[in-house]
Amino acid sequence: MTSRERVRAVLRGEVPDRVPMDLWGTDSRMNTEFYLSVAEYLKFEELGERIRPGSTSEYEDYRISDYVGSDFRHINIGRPDRFKSYVDEAGNIIDEWGVGRKLIGIHPSLSYHPLADASIEDLETYPWPDIRDEGRVRGLKERAEDWYQNTDFAITATSATSGTIFELCQYLRGTEQFFVDLYEEPEFAEKLIEKVTEKLTELNVYYLEAVGPYIEWLEFSSDFGTQRAPFISPVIFEEFFLEPHKRLFDACKKAAPNVKIFLHSCGSVKRLMPYFIEMGVDIQSALQPLAAEMESEDLKAEFGDKLIFHGGVDIQCALTGTLEDTEADVKKRIDAFGKNGGYILSPSNHFQIDVPIQNFFHMYEVGKKYGVYNK
Repeated sequence: MTSRERVRAVLRGEVPDRVPMDLWGTDSRMNTEFYLSVAEYLKFEELGERIRPGSTSEYEDYRISDYVGSDFRHINIGRPDRFKSYVDEAGNIIDEWGVGRKLIGIHPSLSYHPLADASIEDLETYPWPDIRDEGRVRGLKERAEDWYQNTDFAITATSATSGTIFELCQYLRGTEQFFVDLYEEPEFAEKLIEKVTEKLTELNVYYLEAVGPYIEWLEFSSDFGTQRAPFISPVIFEEFFLEPHKRLFDACKKAAPNVKIFLHSCGSVKRLMPYFIEMGVDIQSALQPLAAEMESEDLKAEFGDKLIFHGGVDIQCALTGTLEDTEADVKKRIDAFGKNGGYILSPSNHFQIDVPIQNFFHMYEVGKKYGVYNK
């Protein structure tokens, strides 16, 4: 099978020749320091494309994908022409949503929430981003079409924003205040969620107009889980977030009926996964195995007839441990999630600097050999 045939077999509920493997997607990038270490190890004279300057994972390099046998190429949305981030008088780096960040150490951290003191009336006059800015999609159709016609890789589109509805509301309002709003100011919370959902729907449909015919899925990232439990109760999730996500995902599927919905959500989210399915999620990613209630075998047994699983290889202990730890964990995830198909091998989040380089390569080596069906 070609890579594209392999991935499509999984998405159709069929058993491929081997488990597909991913690198450089929304939750399978390399931390910048780790990437630079791998590039030095491989003796690259030039670095890959720096697609996310200022983030914790800036580079994308398909030479590494080909080296490890990844089955994917990923489209990344562009930056708007009509907005450039700037530094305000307090030293905050202001993005197009009006949200401010400051570098704390080497990482940009949230430092200014423009709607922290807003009234519900302010939401109508707030300067929301200009969505249909040509810079976002310039060249994307051409890149996707070229990959589609001239390679055999499966093509996906990575997340158009850092976070989705849940995160953007926190960025704008402040995490503590937004969580208080859900209980004390529900009318404000609902209005903010509505406005953010409206903009995200417009943005993702615009994205799909450029790349929809060529991709297998559109990726979203929304971290609803901590290590021990969801951030919010299932009751609050259903009340505030179920229908907005359903509207967003329905609009995407209407714009590109061939495209699946991929959701990365870290941490302990098993209690929310029935809602994810109701929202229209097709591919569930992260699958953080050391988080509470996230045992791989249980997730497969309960949701394996409704979801494709992506990720799951433990970055907290296994990938940071020995070669034997890495090998055992890869085999464990394939055994749990890959039974009768339905699994794409990937880490449970980005590769970090504490992952030994040999473990990174070994993860894919084991996946390629052990992930073969009908051995």
